[in-house]
Amino acid sequence: MAVDRERSVVFGQAVDLYESARPGYPDRLVTDILNYAPAGPALEVGAGTGKATAAFAARGVDLTCVEPDPRMAAALAANCPGVRVWSGIFEDYVPDRRFTLLYSAQAWHWVDPERRWDLAYEALAPSGALALFWNHYLITDPDLRAALSEVDHRHGLSSYSLHQDTPVRNEEVQHLLTGDPRFTDLDERSYSRTEWYTADRYLDLVRTISAYRILPPERQEPVLRELGAVLGDGVEMSFVTDLTLARRKPSR
Repeated sequence: MAVDRERSVVFGQAVDLYESARPGYPDRLVTDILNYAPAGPALEVGAGTGKATAAFAARGVDLTCVEPDPRMAAALAANCPGVRVWSGIFEDYVPDRRFTLLYSAQAWHWVDPERRWDLAYEALAPSGALALFWNHYLITDPDLRAALSEVDHRHGLSSYSLHQDTPVRNEEVQHLLTGDPRFTDLDERSYSRTEWYTADRYLDLVRTISAYRILPPERQEPVLRELGAVLGDGVEMSFVTDLTLARRKPSR
């Protein structure tokens, strides 16, 4: 499936909302990735505003970040002043060195599926680590989740919406890596936590999801109003972060 480039850069229209409403990533995930990867420079693909970048930079990692949206790249540079930021798509990025870690948080599906594995292989040093992870959002109350999903359904929102089934990114990644002889030492991990979201913050989170952002204002606002009417004071959110690790096979 080709990457929807228009959809992949709608997040830059909501930089402030993305930074305040989107969840970060568990400290233990960062620790596990750095323990798995050899020491050395790291490359982040699709860094956004730096939700994951800041956690790796705080560990003293030598970071280069690729971000396709110039608005997000500007926020990233402001939020993480010690990292190198390259503004453009990963497919156009030409590494000036090999990296011992390439990671992507919530963004690998925006890279051309025909080229992403070749690009990762070429960017990694022998035995370098590939780490791909996504946050999955789930409203803990099943009745509330069903009511919000019904709002989406009435407005014709796709399976990429916040309350309906989403693609199982890591299962796809694991399947593809298992069949690629250039990568080895496949490892899968998962991290769970809960957090309370007020209704306003939750609606801000909705506004950062591409399925809602691509709607014209005359369609988006009715959806938000109906979701807000269902929400009440707020929601308990369960966040599950799935991580897939692999290693570039060492050179013979």
